[in-house]
Amino acid sequence: MKVKVLSVFALAAFSCNAIADDGPYWTDESGTIVRSANTGECIRSINWTPEDAIEGCDGKPVKPKPAKVPVAAAVPVAAAVVDSDGDGVPDDADKCPDSPADKPVDADGCTIVSVVLKNVQFELNSSELTASSSESLDKVVDSMNEYDKLRIEIQAHTDNTGDAAYNLSLSEKRAKSVRDYLVAKGIAANRMVVKGYGETQPVADNSTRAGRAANRRVELKVID
Repeated sequence: MKVKVLSVFALAAFSCNAIADDGPYWTDESGTIVRSANTGECIRSINWTPEDAIEGCDGKPVKPKPAKVPVAAAVPVAAAVVDSDGDGVPDDADKCPDSPADKPVDADGCTIVSVVLKNVQFELNSSELTASSSESLDKVVDSMNEYDKLRIEIQAHTDNTGDAAYNLSLSEKRAKSVRDYLVAKGIAANRMVVKGYGETQPVADNSTRAGRAANRRVELKVID
């Protein structure tokens, strides 16, 4: 009974708004536990037992709250690249959205019809390939392996220097030299057709040195 009296007096010293209920501690109108104005201890009710001790009261330490883990800033998710026709060029840059996936395409996504091989050259008045030609021809090998159903026509052209019949014959031999190189690299011969056009299909003015150099060329045309 003495404990109850002490508790009541301590409570009165703290607040006249404290109320008693059936809980183990006195609380105010908002439900907050009332503490002694002198000691800061929680004021026990008559119903309190040692099992009722809570954190922050009766000498029971308060467990530290776990530190908040900072939330990483959301990283924008890149939009998925869409390539509807499967040619390796995304739809937003593809000018030929229906090109077949089994044919090589240019940077615009359009099927390559023909291409002039740069740096594929021959010895003077000869069908023998120069050593520097191998770099470009090896790229052709890579493409033929990637598109393994592709068939091409190997076209050889000359300028108009000399006899037209000689130039035609020379161009045919040069086209065959290119085919033989590709065959030696593992490309099936039946995937290639050779054709010499001589001086009949110039792309530049034969009256200039630069024009004649442009006309002496090897061109690949996709036929299937």
